[in-house]
Amino acid sequence: MKKLYISSNSAHAVLYQLGYAVLKRAFHIIGSTTIVLLMGSYTVNAQVSPYSISPDWAFGDGGRAVFPSGSFPTSGAPTYSARATNVVPSPEASTSVSFNDGSVAVYTNTSFAYNGASTGTWTNFIRNFNNTGDNTCAASSTGGAIAFPDPASPTNAFYMVLSNDQTGGNCQFAGVNLYRFTGTGTTVAYNAGPSLICNNTFPGEAIAGATDGSGGYWIIVHDRTATNTFRVWHVTIGGVSAPVDYTVGANVTSTVNTQSYLKVSPCQDKIAYHSGGTVVVHDFNRKTGVVGTELRRFSTSDGGVGLEFSPDGNRIFYNGPGGSFTGGTVQYVVIGTGVTGSVSSSASWSLQLGPDGKIYTSPTGSTIGIISNPNGAASYATAALPSGASIFRGLANMNWLTPGTPTINKSITSCSVDFTHLFQNYFLSNVGVNPGSFNWNFGDGNTATGTMTPTHAYASSGTYTVTLSFTDATCTQTWNASTTVTVSCSAPVEWLGISANYNNGKVDVNWSTAMELNNDYFEVQRSADGIHFTTIGQVNSHGNSNRVQEYVLGDLFPLSGGSYYRVIQHDMDGKSTVSRKVYVSITSAEIHVYPNPSASAFELGITGSESATVLLTDVLGRTVYETILSGTSMRLSFGEELSSGTYILQVLTENGFYTEKLVKK
Repeated sequence: MKKLYISSNSAHAVLYQLGYAVLKRAFHIIGSTTIVLLMGSYTVNAQVSPYSISPDWAFGDGGRAVFPSGSFPTSGAPTYSARATNVVPSPEASTSVSFNDGSVAVYTNTSFAYNGASTGTWTNFIRNFNNTGDNTCAASSTGGAIAFPDPASPTNAFYMVLSNDQTGGNCQFAGVNLYRFTGTGTTVAYNAGPSLICNNTFPGEAIAGATDGSGGYWIIVHDRTATNTFRVWHVTIGGVSAPVDYTVGANVTSTVNTQSYLKVSPCQDKIAYHSGGTVVVHDFNRKTGVVGTELRRFSTSDGGVGLEFSPDGNRIFYNGPGGSFTGGTVQYVVIGTGVTGSVSSSASWSLQLGPDGKIYTSPTGSTIGIISNPNGAASYATAALPSGASIFRGLANMNWLTPGTPTINKSITSCSVDFTHLFQNYFLSNVGVNPGSFNWNFGDGNTATGTMTPTHAYASSGTYTVTLSFTDATCTQTWNASTTVTVSCSAPVEWLGISANYNNGKVDVNWSTAMELNNDYFEVQRSADGIHFTTIGQVNSHGNSNRVQEYVLGDLFPLSGGSYYRVIQHDMDGKSTVSRKVYVSITSAEIHVYPNPSASAFELGITGSESATVLLTDVLGRTVYETILSGTSMRLSFGEELSSGTYILQVLTENGFYTEKLVKK
């Protein structure tokens, strides 16, 4: 199978998976990001992160930002609109999540949950968190809720998790509650909940979502008393697990315990907590959900709202001095070194990394803030929101969506299997993979490394477990896939037997078959040592047969002393099988002439002798041909120029004298 690498002037692009049938009809253009096929075209995405973030945001006082859908990071600025004209009474944003086609599925503004069709009027909300009688109430601020797909039905079912409200009001001590919504497009509806997964004794308002790399999610909250304990739940196809607590690092001393924020890095390997003037950053294990070693701690001189990682995960941004409710100057710290900096002229209440790799801020009012190049020399600009849309404190708190596990595709032909893989993020964009990192295990003791699309031939029928591991090109994390493959190695020929017999100066090689399937022909080979074989003839087969078929090929000039023989069966698709070897011993000199009579030349074979004198005379005794031969296997073609008639052949060897009458037609 072909492996096509595409170079691009704008991105390092790799076409890492296409179906086998398509590849056989494909050709590529180096220097372009398009693969041209006879059946159409396929545009290759740049190498992207395995994680993706919703491109359709609902935020603030009726605002909406729609980013170009596709791989992360996307290119192009978002478009802004006024989603809601009558979102009351809580205009702050909490969270939203999109379908994998990019359209918004569900979102909340702390008081109400809306579906994707909502205009924000009272008649369009699908859940009123403040007026249900179940004492769960709403999330707080911009960091008090998360939403993500249900792993059991990721395209049409979604969880929304509301964290404990610490800012006062009717919902101050509601704990952590989980809701479920189902539907597609504009039909998303409230399905089940609330499910109280944590009472008020533990959590603050800070909540984050992370992925496990296998289709599931982690829910993470922090102790509301501002200590150093995180509580983690695992959401899988089977539901929500019991919580596990991780107490790591030193205590977080809070000067303001009413607001807090929690974020997970884009590569899902770090988690940061901001509360009352202190930020701490820890290791995070996406596979196990373990919150680990404290990596960095620093003071912020501000409240606990506003926190975000840079796209590469090496910096942490937060809103600094300037007023919590009016939008302070954005600060950042390099996690590895502790070097600090600020984003000139910026203002923010909350921060959210966008699908385009820029960090968006909420300065409050009719503009949205944009931090470009957060990995490097960060700069700040604003974009005007349309009439009817504004930001009050919050952008939606967004968590990254998992691509799930890669899949292995296979094309089976008898014992041979062509393997490809597919690795996409939640929004179905192909994820870049480090080309040399592929490790295949075919389940039969054979492996392959560094190849994206191997072909493997199994030696026998059976079901095999095939595994694949590789690293992605952005986060350099290991991903695993597995599948089973069942092969039926139907033998093209069922051999009944093979034999070789010496007879009158030649060896007859005989073989028979009980069944033939798509058989093309047989090739007969001979060897003096049983190791190095040469072909001496070919016999056509019956092609397909369920009856016993018998074949024979004569070796007219066998080797003196003895020979090994074998038969190779050739399939119509180019595959072959080999019979067992048989041996024939020749212990005395033998002389054989063929054909006789002959219309052209005579073929003379002499075995079991070192030398021979050959004399041919006519019926009157006149010599018409004479020669001397030597060697272990002597062959001679003669008489083609003779006229019709009868001749006498005489052969003298060290073992005796031979004579035979020959007839030329």
